[in-house]
Amino acid sequence: MRFVQVDMLPDGRALVDIDKLTHAVPQQDGVTRLFLGAQHLDVPHTLDELENVLAGRARDDDGEHSGAGFGVRGGKWV
Repeated sequence: MRFVQVDMLPDGRALVDIDKLTHAVPQQDGVTRLFLGAQHLDVPHTLDELENVLAGRARDDDGEHSGAGFGVRGGKWV
């Protein structure tokens, strides 16, 4: 199983098994509803932000400085 930690509403965190993620539907105010089988979670991410979170990137990564889950500090990979 592959788990990813996501922020969810209200002000909590959840470990989500991404293998059970069936689909995601945008809601109002930048919220996305994640469907995990018969259950769902509302997370305060747009679909673009959610894609970054699930890929292990920073939530606001626009691809310009993407490290695909690896941090870059001071010009060196960490």
